[in-house]
Amino acid sequence: MNVRDRFKKLLVALGKEFDGKVEGVNLAETAFDIGRSGALFPKDFTFEKYRDGVIANMKAMREAFPKSVVLVYANFMPGDGSLPAIYEAARKLRVGVGGPDLLPYQTWQMKNSYPLIRASSAHVAVGVAVQEGNYHHINPQTGKEVTIAEILKFGEEYLGVDYIFWSNEEPYYSERLVPFLKRARPRMNAEKR
Repeated sequence: MNVRDRFKKLLVALGKEFDGKVEGVNLAETAFDIGRSGALFPKDFTFEKYRDGVIANMKAMREAFPKSVVLVYANFMPGDGSLPAIYEAARKLRVGVGGPDLLPYQTWQMKNSYPLIRASSAHVAVGVAVQEGNYHHINPQTGKEVTIAEILKFGEEYLGVDYIFWSNEEPYYSERLVPFLKRARPRMNAEKR
């Protein structure tokens, strides 16, 4: 039995136990690096098979979790530029999109996943992670270290995120994020009404 079949069985078992009891689940990011020469490619690997495997996993996750939010972290695809195909499949399957690294105006993401995330936000859930290292990202628009407010604004206004997953990297988490969220909570609650 191949790995994908075993993974699907795992998802089915997890879905039976947790679907609707958890807000959501997400698949790992699509990016990985095995070089370009083919020397490190697994036997019978092709970029098309990898793309099709990601889509098959998205379908299996959606079937296993019909009530919970399902996300795929689709940030980059190796080799052939099939990232748009992943986003098209996500819309058809009702699978949310997003990825690691909420980095306002980061050039590489702006040329790859960010426009696709933004275009998808009207159709499916969007979730992006502020990961370790993101808090000290230099905002290309200001030339300064990004602020929590800039991260939040970019996520909400440019990407259209529904979920932001905040890293607990210190000292940023305790010294910047928690105080910011405490100050913002009354405003956010008022906006919900």
